[in-house]
Amino acid sequence: MPDKTEISVSRRAFLKLSTEPKVDGIRPPWAAENSFSELCTGCNDCVRACPEKIIVSAGDQGPVLDFSHGACTFCGACADICPTGALDPSIDLVWPWKAVISNACLSRQGITCRACEDVCEPRTIRFRLTVGGRSEPVLDFGQCTGCGACSYACPADAVSFEKIQLDQEGGPT
Repeated sequence: MPDKTEISVSRRAFLKLSTEPKVDGIRPPWAAENSFSELCTGCNDCVRACPEKIIVSAGDQGPVLDFSHGACTFCGACADICPTGALDPSIDLVWPWKAVISNACLSRQGITCRACEDVCEPRTIRFRLTVGGRSEPVLDFGQCTGCGACSYACPADAVSFEKIQLDQEGGPT
């Protein structure tokens, strides 16, 4: 009998260099920064509540965001359902995670790709032509929401996220 393993035939899945989920240890929005580990019981209510299905259980680490499933809309469903206060909707959301594009970027390799720019609603990512006909991605950290749409769209898995504090002008400190 043939193996019934599901295979994705989408262009995006075909172009992905890695099929492993991207679990970077980014806590869901509204995570109580200093007390999350103590408050989170691992009930996975936030995982089930996430309409985008980007919150996944990382075992003993608790819930984390996995942008290989999509982008965060910051809807608050995860925080609203959290019974312990580990995700607290009363906290003013200050999301320090900003997109960073590695050298694995297809455009940096001389291959025309603008997938990240196309999906970025706040227009955080632009491309600047450089010598030799290549295009260099340029990020406006002040505009970046850290939603993960660019990571989800990137066929080269070149987008990751770092905690970046911004100065008054919206630049990294």
